[in-house]
Amino acid sequence: MLFRDWYARLVGFAQTFVSESGLAEEVVSDVFVSLWINRQKLATVNHADTYLYVSVKNRCLNASRSKIFAVAPETQPDVKMLEYENPQEVMEHRELYEKLNRLISQLPEQQQVIFRMIKENGLTAKQTAKILQLSPRTVETHIYKAVKRLEEEITGYLGYSPKKKTVNRMITLAL
Repeated sequence: MLFRDWYARLVGFAQTFVSESGLAEEVVSDVFVSLWINRQKLATVNHADTYLYVSVKNRCLNASRSKIFAVAPETQPDVKMLEYENPQEVMEHRELYEKLNRLISQLPEQQQVIFRMIKENGLTAKQTAKILQLSPRTVETHIYKAVKRLEEEITGYLGYSPKKKTVNRMITLAL
């Protein structure tokens, strides 16, 4: 039951640290195997979700340190297409998506990880802080700086300054 409920979410989370989905799946599988082997100790865990996320994060970091996996991948999910009637809009959306992904991959590593955890994985700042063992304020500062940088870059790319709400919507739609 735990495996079925958490596997897909944890694989998505692991992909913020490792370069390929197969490698992320292997890390998550290893965490569940380790969990099964040490299942008697699991009764002492108060927050299973935090435990799982921290375990996956640590396995990914350990693996990257030993050069088995690559760190901080640029994930290439399928472009989310909205229903456009105008082919020009489709092309503009695709260009914006590609630009945003390049910009996200250029963020400092910590900002990139936090941004992906919150914006792509849907975690809260508090959950992210707990998983990364940071203060919630530090996480909020990183996400603020990441979004501000993306806003500045998008403004430069578009050649005009859209409303802040519009930029946030662009980021959300592109992801």
